[in-house]
Amino acid sequence: MAERHRKAERARLYESPVYKDLQMRLAANVRRIRTGKGWTQEEAAHRCSMPLRLYQGVEGGTANTTLVTIARLVEGLEVDAADLLALID
Repeated sequence: MAERHRKAERARLYESPVYKDLQMRLAANVRRIRTGKGWTQEEAAHRCSMPLRLYQGVEGGTANTTLVTIARLVEGLEVDAADLLALID
């Protein structure tokens, strides 16, 4: 995948521990919820009304997920938003 071009003043934010933690937490929780429901990535993407590639980016921790995408995940996965960012034991 090609590297994205980010504004220089914000580039460091994408490397911050807080950003990376949130991104990995979201990815792990989305994957856990999907597999718990027995869905494929294709089915989950369809239920979340998003392209498969975007869904895979969320699960893979490579997507810079917007609130719109989080809302789609909440509706499609039928969970509360807090479940998507919960700490994983």
